[in-house]
Amino acid sequence: MRPTRRNLGRAAGTAALLLALSAPVAATAATDDGRWYYDAAGLANAHQQSTGEGITIGLLDTQINPAAPDLVGADVTAREPSYCAAEDGTAFPAVSTDPDARHATSMAALMVGTDAGSGDRPGIPGVAPGASVRAYTINVGDACTSPEGVSGNRDDAIRDAIADGVDIIVVPGSNNFGAAGITEALQAGVIVVGAGGNYSGAVAEAPGSMNGVVATGWMNQAGQLSQGSSSGERLGVVAPGERMRGVAEDWTSYVIADGSSNSAAFTAGALALAWSAHPDATGNQILQALIHTTDGEVHEPVHDKDWGYGLVNVRTLLSVDPTTYPDENPFLSDNPILIPSIDQVLGDTDADAVADPQPSEEPAAPAAPEQPSEDESSDGALVPVLVGAGVALVLVAGATTAVVVARRRRAADHRPEHQPQPQPPTFTGGTHG
Repeated sequence: MRPTRRNLGRAAGTAALLLALSAPVAATAATDDGRWYYDAAGLANAHQQSTGEGITIGLLDTQINPAAPDLVGADVTAREPSYCAAEDGTAFPAVSTDPDARHATSMAALMVGTDAGSGDRPGIPGVAPGASVRAYTINVGDACTSPEGVSGNRDDAIRDAIADGVDIIVVPGSNNFGAAGITEALQAGVIVVGAGGNYSGAVAEAPGSMNGVVATGWMNQAGQLSQGSSSGERLGVVAPGERMRGVAEDWTSYVIADGSSNSAAFTAGALALAWSAHPDATGNQILQALIHTTDGEVHEPVHDKDWGYGLVNVRTLLSVDPTTYPDENPFLSDNPILIPSIDQVLGDTDADAVADPQPSEEPAAPAAPEQPSEDESSDGALVPVLVGAGVALVLVAGATTAVVVARRRRAADHRPEHQPQPQPPTFTGGTHG
């Protein structure tokens, strides 16, 4: 019988132990301004060792506003145009100041934010402020019809991110992804992180449900697993996600937001810190270091249906040398139900020749998000608590089995070649300030 993880949420003080804090979580609870994760994870101390410099994170999400206060001065760019089209077939821009752009903007700020704030309001401090973010807009509004020449699923966004040299792909939500895109990312040595879902039970939304992808659950500042966090065999790790700071519609104030989107962005930032500190490691070795250092101690990995491999611990993650671990993706399983299959990832089967379980010309529209509730912010204003929702695509189960997949280091000259895109990439946003 599999060992059961100890109860990680017995008391608020537990979080201080698990997150290996430079300051106890309880010390930040009084303000409750959505910035608790920064002190809880000991990020000020971690940034003395690594800021994520040299690592590029591909953010596949909504439109984005790189001119938001906490992104001014950060290396955040958006590939133009988006992967979504208007009724006349014209692709929407990737950069926008519409309210729908708040999600990707908040996720980028959580990963690389400068904490500039606006007026007298504190901002959003990034987990890996030295990393670069390249944004790929795969969601605009309630639906996304693909422009001419763009795949009906979002695999083209993955391919472009690989070609642009990203090290980590994070999807803080869900969408229609095929086996081919994820296969190509894993074969290129790119780490893929996906939100585990909110109030959905088992991890059931792509790409979090897909083989080799790190699906994230979420927890609160008391060290307790959040009520809406997903569970099951496909859950990878748990990270901060409840009552996190995000940008508001006016772009100058902030909201408090819940969900696995936050935990996915936090995890991607933590991985960027580790990879920046050990640039000779492979992506697989970084993932091995992740699961060997959860819960504040170096240990042999044990999987639990509610906590996955445990709570992401930045301090302990940075204390180990990932190159001492096997070059194996611990989130890759030999369960035949899962997509992509091990054979596809190993290159034994042509990914494009294998039909996806739910092929479609166009992705389904995302499920409607839950109604926002009202909550008191640290600024004294009522703000919505946003709980994201996405498309439930594939329900998968099965034991996680590590397989050896030789991967290249991060050196650019080792990256595989890709087919040229019809149009050269255009990045907007740039490094501001």
